[in-house]
Amino acid sequence: MTGAYLEVLLTGVTGFLGHYLLAELLAHPRVRCHVVLRPPVLRSCDRLERLLAEIGLDLRALMSQQRVVPIEGALPDGIANENFSKVDLILHAAGNTTFHGNGSGEPAHTNINGTRAMLSLAKATGVRRFVYVSTAYVCGDGIGHQPEAFSSTVPRLRNDYERSKWEAEKLVWEWGCKYGIATICRPSILFGHSATGRASATKGLYLVARATEILARAMDTKNSVNRHQIPLRILGRGDATCNIVPVDWAAQHIAQIALDNASESTVHHVTNPDPPTHHDVKTWLEAYFDIGGGQFSDATWPLEDPNHYEDLFYSLGNICRDYFRHGLTFESRCAAEIPTGRRLIDRESFARCIKYAQDTNWCRTSAETFELRRPAGNFDPKWYFENFLPRTVPRSIISQVDELTAIVKYTITGPVSGCWVCRFEKGQLLDVHTGVGSPRPQFEYRLSYDDLVDVVSCKRPLQEVFFLGRAEMLGDIERALKMVPIITEFLNQFPVTCSENDAAVSCTGEAC
Repeated sequence: MTGAYLEVLLTGVTGFLGHYLLAELLAHPRVRCHVVLRPPVLRSCDRLERLLAEIGLDLRALMSQQRVVPIEGALPDGIANENFSKVDLILHAAGNTTFHGNGSGEPAHTNINGTRAMLSLAKATGVRRFVYVSTAYVCGDGIGHQPEAFSSTVPRLRNDYERSKWEAEKLVWEWGCKYGIATICRPSILFGHSATGRASATKGLYLVARATEILARAMDTKNSVNRHQIPLRILGRGDATCNIVPVDWAAQHIAQIALDNASESTVHHVTNPDPPTHHDVKTWLEAYFDIGGGQFSDATWPLEDPNHYEDLFYSLGNICRDYFRHGLTFESRCAAEIPTGRRLIDRESFARCIKYAQDTNWCRTSAETFELRRPAGNFDPKWYFENFLPRTVPRSIISQVDELTAIVKYTITGPVSGCWVCRFEKGQLLDVHTGVGSPRPQFEYRLSYDDLVDVVSCKRPLQEVFFLGRAEMLGDIERALKMVPIITEFLNQFPVTCSENDAAVSCTGEAC
């Protein structure tokens, strides 16, 4: 520290963890935070202001006191060197949590290239301390007790996210060997606030909770089925552990580690010493949503003989398979500070987090998801439903699904909105209705204009918008769920090009 303040540059400040990290850093009166915000910076400031207000901080006051200094920039190549002139410490918390890449370049673009860019800037500007937020699951498909150490041996990684975080760790550790002191913090699965249950985004284990909620809603319309005896195989081990930690607890310890005067490069596990088992999580979810019957299985995905209920549960993208597989234990200096007998996550705190997620419609009201973009290019939902679909469906996978007979309503909200009712019979789209006189739908999909644009252009999987609470299903949930994989196949077959820079709308399928 060369001046009155320790100057910290923080990335990822508007993320689930990032704004809690900012709050913890600012609790130290001699810390000033330079926060990297995506352009346009005024819009990102508005988003950060809303996030901080939810946890009792006033961003405008902090900026006027020069405790928070916004920097406009985007990784991997959008931050100027001059913004580093006063920085003593970089805390790099920006990350992409996409498990499986979908052709967009993520998560490698953000997690590997973004980290490489930050390390290059640190080297060029003489910053000697670099703290990187990784993940405890960088060990991949490992077993047993995981040490707080970097291993140059590539582990058996399970998905693109874990690989990108390991590659980034390798870059950080190599930088530390040559240019400064590298600190790697590895939090496990982040969950809601320990006291309030608050979350600004619902990813990770929340996706399993969301899938359970949707399955429970499907059971609400199945009077002939005992909702507590649903034949469902859960892919994983019930006796293994699910290492989840409250986001505020993780932020507190990562900030403390970052502000410690480290003399050498180190690795820290920010993990739960007494985590719930997978059986605990299953029991808590079943009790909360009033369903039951699931049994753990050592089967692997895809299942050779999925039953009807397994099809429903996994129809939104089978992400559940990533959370109940192998249990690990972690060496952790942070965990050693927890008093004996105190659990970071128990049934009561778990339920509080799920309730908060539900009460906020899976955090759709938070600054993380509540922004509307201007209409993209010339994309018009009316054109899509009334022109594009009737011309394209006869040539698509949908026309081959003889059992598809349904009346489906699509409701689009946002800067461009409307309702369209599509009547399918044996895979054929017979007609599309709007307004008064439309046939009564059997189920409905409701999503924003922004998400429609992302979905039809294959920028975001349809399953993801349902899992994250950005879209809703109404009516006969079971039938709506069964149609999701069919729609997904259609979207992949006939994606539409629509972006804010497009002068026109086009599609890559031959129907256009």
